[in-house]
Amino acid sequence: MERIPVATCLTVLLSLLVSGPGLLRWGAGMVPEDSAFSLRPEAVRQWQVHRLVMYIFVYEDVISFVCGAVVAWYFAGSFEKNAGTVKQCFYTVAFALSSALLYLALRAVMSGLLEMEDAKGFTPVALAMLGVSITRSQMKRTVFFGVSFPMLLVPWLLLGVACLIPHSSVLGNICGLLIGELYGYGYCFGLDIPEWAVARLDQKFPFRLLKRVKGLKYVPGSLAERRAAQTRKLNPVPGSYPVQTYHSSPSALPVVQMHPSAHPSGSWPQRPLIRPHAPVPNLAAGAFGESYVQNYFHAPFSSPFSQHRGAPEVPKRTDHTVAGIHQAAASPTTGAALGSADLSQVHVG
Repeated sequence: MERIPVATCLTVLLSLLVSGPGLLRWGAGMVPEDSAFSLRPEAVRQWQVHRLVMYIFVYEDVISFVCGAVVAWYFAGSFEKNAGTVKQCFYTVAFALSSALLYLALRAVMSGLLEMEDAKGFTPVALAMLGVSITRSQMKRTVFFGVSFPMLLVPWLLLGVACLIPHSSVLGNICGLLIGELYGYGYCFGLDIPEWAVARLDQKFPFRLLKRVKGLKYVPGSLAERRAAQTRKLNPVPGSYPVQTYHSSPSALPVVQMHPSAHPSGSWPQRPLIRPHAPVPNLAAGAFGESYVQNYFHAPFSSPFSQHRGAPEVPKRTDHTVAGIHQAAASPTTGAALGSADLSQVHVG
């Protein structure tokens, strides 16, 4: 089983820690109080700026928490595998902050028209990461629920699905998706982080400690290191993977082999074995127009063929050499006279 990326697992753990008191009240049947970390304009006016980031870890009930954990594992985990752990942590904070500012600006404009719920949960950041991945993808179309759609419409279709999550802010989800697509098209270039800075942060605290966490996967921020890790995964070192071997036992059935030259008694030929009653493949003549028929058996015999089976019918051929060979092979008395316990050779002139 593939390990969970460390930044994604840290996001779920922080959500459980921040939302723990509210989840306990909900489980006890009590009315949950307003969270101290949800995003609302009144709290920001009181300089509670921590809500601009901490709102993504707030959930009011177990159902919304489970949905948020699944969304974080699927979308944030995929984004971390492609971008790295350092960029995952950086873009989580950047997308949360920029989505919150856009949400507060739009809510201030629409406050007199609609009554909107406070923004909370990881869904806005997950949609922002999805928007970045879709806009920078090379694919033009995809299949969504069995129907072919353009890739650019997929985030907006998933936005409708995300609105079904309990206590999810529709305006907050829209703001998150807009921020992701704007960054994907290159308009939010201020959110970029250079490659050399990512390589240095990989060696600094706390990322140096995250590398040592067992059971979780730390994705390096350097593109060269990620490609090298992918290459090692696709092309493992010889000897690092199991190899299955096959063992074949020698056949216990009698065999008949045609060989151009005679072998001394007691030695076995190195040519592949041919089963009995099969047509004789190659008849090689010796230096003086002679052929040899060798019959090898694993047990002593009195005749080349069992009396119960009877002598096989050999088709007649006009060639005098082949006819002589078949005549010698079909004669029980000749085989009995020249045969031995393990090896029998019949010389046909």
